[in-house]
Amino acid sequence: MTVKKVTLKNLQNNFNIFADEVVQYNDTLIITQPNQKNVVMISESEYDSWQETNYLLNTKANREALKESIEELNNKNVHSFNPD
Repeated sequence: MTVKKVTLKNLQNNFNIFADEVVQYNDTLIITQPNQKNVVMISESEYDSWQETNYLLNTKANREALKESIEELNNKNVHSFNPD
């Protein structure tokens, strides 16, 4: 997973190559434009992951539950369950 910068012209000339790299290697592509009006290109799966994370952290209750779970894991306060 890397972050690369590319000009809009270079992206237009090599779109398929860059798109394949973004998807295959989970790269982030920063398309540079004049006046710092840059655009970021990520894969759909990465976008979906960000959306899910945003959704899960959107409420205080979810944030606190996740924080508590991480603390329990870090303190090795976990329990294994057997589905039988």
